[in-house]
Amino acid sequence: MLKALDVDTICALYEEAGRLRLGLGTGGPWLRAHLAPDGIHYLVPDPASYYWPGNANGRGGTIRWWQCTALLRMRDDEQVRSMIAVLPETFTALPSTLARREQVRLVNLARNINRDTTLWGRDHEIECGPDQCGYIPEPHYTDEGLRNPEASSTAETADE
Repeated sequence: MLKALDVDTICALYEEAGRLRLGLGTGGPWLRAHLAPDGIHYLVPDPASYYWPGNANGRGGTIRWWQCTALLRMRDDEQVRSMIAVLPETFTALPSTLARREQVRLVNLARNINRDTTLWGRDHEIECGPDQCGYIPEPHYTDEGLRNPEASSTAETADE
């Protein structure tokens, strides 16, 4: 069953996955800043064969969460996919509002989209900043040390 969610709900699910260390899904400020604020996002359980609840988790326990595919609408209106771990009781508590035919269409769309949040974020990184999307990128560390995207563009302009 596919669920339609608003920004606050999908971000809360990512925060829960991170807080409980479920292994899939890291949202945080980056995700919230880049999701379409009024967009509808979709979530469907879609586990790989090795992620079924009850299977060994590799740490001596069993998997207690569902691997879900999220179909997310980004600020630029592009839809991308992401994976997230959701507890079964959390998922079943979410309201179901979509007709079956619409659910099938959206599940097929989510499974066939090639772009995920990582690729979208990489392509968006150049224009990302407080003026564009309200997000202040964290500094990047390279072999040469700290690289602050805003500082490096200012330094290049000063050198000219």
